[in-house]
Amino acid sequence: MLKRLVRLVLTLSVLALLAPSAFALEAAIVLSKRSDAQAAFAATLSNKVSSSASVRLNDAGSTGESINEAALKRADVVIAVGAEAADAVAERSTTPILVALISSPNLRALQQRHPRAKLGGFVLDQPLARHIRLIRATNPKTARVGVLLGPQSAPMRSALAEAGARQGLTMSFETIEDIDGLLPALERLLEASDAILAVPDPVAYSPSTARPILLTTYRYRKPLFGYSQAYVTAGAIASVYTAPEDAAHQVGDWLISQQGAGHVDLPVAEAPRYFSVAVNRHVARSLMYPVPDESTLVEAIEKRRPQ
Repeated sequence: MLKRLVRLVLTLSVLALLAPSAFALEAAIVLSKRSDAQAAFAATLSNKVSSSASVRLNDAGSTGESINEAALKRADVVIAVGAEAADAVAERSTTPILVALISSPNLRALQQRHPRAKLGGFVLDQPLARHIRLIRATNPKTARVGVLLGPQSAPMRSALAEAGARQGLTMSFETIEDIDGLLPALERLLEASDAILAVPDPVAYSPSTARPILLTTYRYRKPLFGYSQAYVTAGAIASVYTAPEDAAHQVGDWLISQQGAGHVDLPVAEAPRYFSVAVNRHVARSLMYPVPDESTLVEAIEKRRPQ
């Protein structure tokens, strides 16, 4: 009888170890705020992993309301949506943190502020080559592209020149140190370019410079390609960007790829795998600049990957 009992206990133990739930990765998601973008990210991520037996995703609250400390303690990894959530989690947990919906500079700043934390992430910044491929896909006749750079974006110059050359584009650059030199530099670029590409930079492209840049490019009848959906809404002709749903799909892929609890392999700062395209049809019509539909642009951008 005792032997049978021992065998039964051992059998049940083995079955418990082999059960899919035993190997499930416990993930907790913390939002910075309950905004539409972050809610869309959370909903898409939940749907993505819901069919996977290898991941359990738990809502651990938000910094704007309250954080579920018990969910953090149980988690093998925390998905922090935005810098505010990442800051809050890094201060109270030693669990690996994957940050989503964050720019490269902000992720680097987080990693510097919390050197002892296990911090990695998927950044919002689209690869420069993808922006260049959008311009080429939008209008094959465009040959010269101007780029206004600021102090933070100046190091991008060589990478942009190389990406442009791969697509047969001639790239021109102007670098400014402050906004006083913005309009003269922009006008020099517009004189020598068929289109302008905006890149993230807190000096060259900020809320205070957006209006004069958009008005000046419109006056010259030259299209401005932005780096976010918001820039397209404001008046840029088109942009390739990371939608919350795009970011959620990438995080979901990563979560499902992990081998189980205790085996989290954090990316340091990985570029977006998925992307969306936004087009301002009103601006395109006003400039008489032909722009294909968004799905055609996405397909063309993917086909134009350098060999």
